[in-house]
Amino acid sequence: MKSIRTKIILSLGSLVVIVLLILGITSILMNYNSAIGQLKQSSQIIANVSADRVSKEIQSYINVAEAFGARSDIADPEVPVSQKQALLDTWAKKYGMTRSNILDSKGNSLIDGNNYSDRDYYQRCMNGEAYISTPVMSKVTNELTIIVAAPIWQNGNANSTPIGVVYFVPDENFLNDIMSTIHISDNGGAYMIGSDGTTIADLDASKVCVENIIQRSSSETDLQGLADIHRDMIAGNSNVATYSTEGEEKIVGYAPVDGTDGWSLAVYAPISDFMQSTITSIIVTIVLVVLAIILILIISIIITGKISKPIKDCANRLVLLSQGDLNSPVPTVKSKDETKILTSATKNIVDALRDIINEENRSLGAMASGNFDIDINDEIYRGDFNVVAESMHNINTKLSNTLNEINMSADQVSSGSEQVASGAQALSQGATEQASSVEELAATINEITAEIEKNADSAEEANKLALNAGTSLNETQEMMKELVSAMDEINKSSDEIGRIIKTIEDIAFQTNILALNAAVEAARAGSAGKGFAVVADEVRNLAAKSAEAAKSTSSLIERSMKAVENGTRIVHQTASSIEETAASSHGAVSAIGVISEGSKHQAEAAKQVSIGIDQISSVIQTNSATAQESAAASEELSGQAVILKNLVSSFKLKNSDSTSKSEPEKNFSNHDYDDMSSTNYGNEKY
Repeated sequence: MKSIRTKIILSLGSLVVIVLLILGITSILMNYNSAIGQLKQSSQIIANVSADRVSKEIQSYINVAEAFGARSDIADPEVPVSQKQALLDTWAKKYGMTRSNILDSKGNSLIDGNNYSDRDYYQRCMNGEAYISTPVMSKVTNELTIIVAAPIWQNGNANSTPIGVVYFVPDENFLNDIMSTIHISDNGGAYMIGSDGTTIADLDASKVCVENIIQRSSSETDLQGLADIHRDMIAGNSNVATYSTEGEEKIVGYAPVDGTDGWSLAVYAPISDFMQSTITSIIVTIVLVVLAIILILIISIIITGKISKPIKDCANRLVLLSQGDLNSPVPTVKSKDETKILTSATKNIVDALRDIINEENRSLGAMASGNFDIDINDEIYRGDFNVVAESMHNINTKLSNTLNEINMSADQVSSGSEQVASGAQALSQGATEQASSVEELAATINEITAEIEKNADSAEEANKLALNAGTSLNETQEMMKELVSAMDEINKSSDEIGRIIKTIEDIAFQTNILALNAAVEAARAGSAGKGFAVVADEVRNLAAKSAEAAKSTSSLIERSMKAVENGTRIVHQTASSIEETAASSHGAVSAIGVISEGSKHQAEAAKQVSIGIDQISSVIQTNSATAQESAAASEELSGQAVILKNLVSSFKLKNSDSTSKSEPEKNFSNHDYDDMSSTNYGNEKY
């Protein structure tokens, strides 16, 4: 993981490097483009100046020829040819001409006698035009020749009628000499081409009237760029361009030569001749950029060290805090910037959480040891942590009230179980007495059956016994009513106990939900809520234990309730049987009363009575067994109530009256818990 210092250094360094590289590259490109621009401008200027110089040089030669053609003595037919030749030689020598000649109106030379009427310069001059030819190889001397010709005017009057032609041949190298004086760089030069693209002047005389780049480009592709430039030169354009030949890039400026038939002058130079200062400037720029980058990086490292160290120290302390370390010292800084605020805030967070955790440890430790009679310090729970204090109060109050109610319910269950046990014992004793009475009645009936002949004498005694049996049955019936009422009370008490257990389970469930919400919020709080998540987990464990105990008690109460329901059902059956017995006893009394009416019914009546007695005996035996089972169940219920009361007595609880007076109990709905769970913890600014 990259540190803040590394990120700042990388970000700032990258930004500075990018900016400096952009500035350096921009500077280099500007220097290069400026150098190229100046070179192009210089090439163009030199080309224009050189072309103008050549044009003026040519014009001077034309002026020489025109001035000689306007002489009257040259036009005078009376002047001897020898004299004209002498004048011509003097004029040619004066202006540096190598050869000269005078032609008559038919093109015949007055000097050498040859006819030149087919020459282009002759025809042009006879039309009244001065002329300078493109350098060509002379047909006569087989040497490079430039003809400067002018018409010879009649009577020496210019612009009159041409009567002949005079021409001069300047030094064949005069154009090459001009090219040699044009200097643009050590490896640069100048040359001229004619209207067909053939070189007419160059530093290398061997190329004159021989080299034609346009023609060579058809077979040499690397000359295509230069050939395009020559075509533009032939078109009479003035421009500057670059081309590459033999792996070297060159720049060329060119301009047309005025006063000619399509001559164009080009000035060229390799770009590398002008790049030395630019290269030096580029090297200096690169060195400055590198030095600036190093300096910026050093400054960045120093500044980021001062910023990142306090942040790193605070981050390390918060990591220790997330691991449960509340006692390690918090780093401090002497600066008065944001890092001072950061370290102060970190110290406040650690101190506040340490106070909260210590208070929760004290409160929950006391409750875990069974002491709920404690006071919670609300002053340390500031801001959104007030919800935690309120939850602690609610947990303490709810559990205290719940355990108080369980204690009271245990007392009621114990008292009710004792009453059930007493009733069951009484029911068992009554059933025993009923069995004894039934046995006596059975013996009496047997005697009646055996001694039916003594019916009259025993009728009165039997009537008394029947009356006694009826009285006993009435008493038994009343006792059964009381037993039914007691069983109903037990059933109601069991229902009340079930509701109490349900309340305990609901409290445990809500406590578990509260603990779960607290754990969720602790998880949302991240590392700052990890300690509280442990507390929430302990509260959830306590709620789970309470729910488990309530579940065990509920299971025991359900078994007791089933036994009570079974006892209630049996008691009702016994009451019904006793009522039937009572009815049978009344029937027996009636039967005994009418024994005197007929002995023929005695045997049948005795048989029916015997059957009824057997049924009564069976019902009484069942009642006795049921009563014993009810007594055993009551004793077990009483024992469980004692155990529950002993469990509750292990807790030290708040006085319910004082609790209700000091802090009224709040009935939280699920909506309330949802609101509590959605509270944002940890937003307090310390």
